[in-house]
Amino acid sequence: MKKHVAVTAVTGALMLGLITVAGATDPKGEFIGSEKCKSCHSEEYKSWKDTWHSKMVRPRKDGILKEVVEKWTTDGTEKGEGPTTGNVTKAKFKLDDVRYVVGSRWKQRFLVVNDQTGGMQFLNKQFNRYTNKWENYGNANDWNTNCGTCHTTGYRILEYDEKFGKHGRTVKDSYGEMGVGCEACHGPGNLHIKSQKADKKKTIFNPANADIKAQSKVCGYCHIRIENEKFMTAQGNPREDLPAPKVGDSYKAGDDWTKWYPEQAIIPGVHADQPANKEYVGDLKGLFKLDDHAKGNGIFEEAKHHQQYQGFLQSKHYLNGELSCVTCHSPHAGKGKLKKVQKEACVKCHDASFTLDRYMPNTGQTAGSLFMRSHTFGKNPRKGGAGAGDMGPVNYYE
Repeated sequence: MKKHVAVTAVTGALMLGLITVAGATDPKGEFIGSEKCKSCHSEEYKSWKDTWHSKMVRPRKDGILKEVVEKWTTDGTEKGEGPTTGNVTKAKFKLDDVRYVVGSRWKQRFLVVNDQTGGMQFLNKQFNRYTNKWENYGNANDWNTNCGTCHTTGYRILEYDEKFGKHGRTVKDSYGEMGVGCEACHGPGNLHIKSQKADKKKTIFNPANADIKAQSKVCGYCHIRIENEKFMTAQGNPREDLPAPKVGDSYKAGDDWTKWYPEQAIIPGVHADQPANKEYVGDLKGLFKLDDHAKGNGIFEEAKHHQQYQGFLQSKHYLNGELSCVTCHSPHAGKGKLKKVQKEACVKCHDASFTLDRYMPNTGQTAGSLFMRSHTFGKNPRKGGAGAGDMGPVNYYE
């Protein structure tokens, strides 16, 4: 595994940025990586490898879609040119320059090196798996300093420049593992693997042993949409994730991230003074459905993707303490425990008229004409759009 440290002059100042090209190592040694978990938890590991969590961010050769490679130059339409330009530097790139791919179930985005910072930047197009076409994508921030806390495991800000711009910028960061690994939901495993058998359960976080709202809060750490006014990206813009309050620290499963710096983090529907029935600005604009249908129900469905927790918090399921995310979802199977099937979850408590398509319509837009399921569970649900069930199986390039 090679680690590369890039030192680059940016706006007249030396900037040290850590990027990991072929692997990752936690500088504090707390996060050990999912491969270490495999030695004792082989069934759980094998099941996790089949989930979308394990496939969140992968090297190009392992995760790029077959259709992406075939249509890289053009999707065949008049304005269907594929990605050519880095969103931050505006430099030109080719398919072979792509280091990592982000996502694959709904859409796929592409990461190339930002030679000005040493971080990773997005290319200017994303591939929509539903339409099989290219779409513009304009996020002009280093990926690792904008999405790092949820696209990696064991993420840490290591150095922050408070003097840059109005609110500073992330200068140096690290992570223990690319993608959503075992320790994202169970916490760092170093003490766990070193402890005696009698102490094993005390040295790892198990959501199943937490109270029902704390269980969902673990999932909620990443299944939210946020604008961070405490920590900025490498470019000095508000981050869209939630790094730990203290530079050098990392989120650990079980932490109450809702109390970290509420006055500097806009998380609608999570903080009491930031309700779901309000219109916000910037990236948070259009976050929830605010039309007459929503007002009539008193429930404001998700209108964008990766904000399922903000929808779920409005539901009676959550408010009444009836269930948590892991009541219906299982990030992996285990010894004697089968992986849960979401489409079968409703009928365990309701009659056959309660279906996912009816009570969990696709309202959160994730790409053009493509939506993700609402988790508000309203009594009078609206009609949803096309979702994951309207597409065929994912085809990876081999």
